[in-house]
Amino acid sequence: MKERTANATAALKADAKAAAAGVREGWNRDKALDVNKASKEDLLTLPGMTPEKADKVIAACPYNSTGQLVTRGILSQSQYDKIKARLVAKP
Repeated sequence: MKERTANATAALKADAKAAAAGVREGWNRDKALDVNKASKEDLLTLPGMTPEKADKVIAACPYNSTGQLVTRGILSQSQYDKIKARLVAKP
């Protein structure tokens, strides 16, 4: 009985985490991501973003414009073109 309860609790916990991640992704999908304030987790929601690139984005803050991701050599132009509509750089 204890094992079934523990398994059910673990399954519910995993489902709750997945639901929360889905809600968070939905909220962020239509909003522009501020590269000056974004967390690593936020950056990783962008297509093609790797943990290493996310770390580089954060380390090179602040940005005056999102185009600086390319001029500073953090992203290639093609990588930037895929996500630029979802980015802003607020002071």
